[in-house]
Amino acid sequence: MKKLLSLGFLLIILQSVFAAPWDFLRVPTEIANAINPIVIGLLFIVSLLILIIAVLAFKKKNSQRLLFVSGAFALFFLKSALSLIDLYVSPGIFMNFAVQGVFDLLIIGALFIALFRK
Repeated sequence: MKKLLSLGFLLIILQSVFAAPWDFLRVPTEIANAINPIVIGLLFIVSLLILIIAVLAFKKKNSQRLLFVSGAFALFFLKSALSLIDLYVSPGIFMNFAVQGVFDLLIIGALFIALFRK
């Protein structure tokens, strides 16, 4: 039994030595791809709700910070809406990583300005 366990452990070590260091991420990536439509739909709903809350807060208290926070959530909603449209209408090539990266940069920029604005 010890020899069999040692052989199994040795095979696992050898496989990990000769495999790419990110191979352990293959299964979670496949799971994420399988549930992608559900996640995008949930993101759309949640981002719409957060945008509504942010706009209502901005209407209640007119401040520059809340304006930038509302803008960030508006960008987040737009990103999720375009991802949803891309998933069901286009062939899935419009909202690639570069476009999503630009949205993320704009969202982070708006939140950064809202955080440090006086």
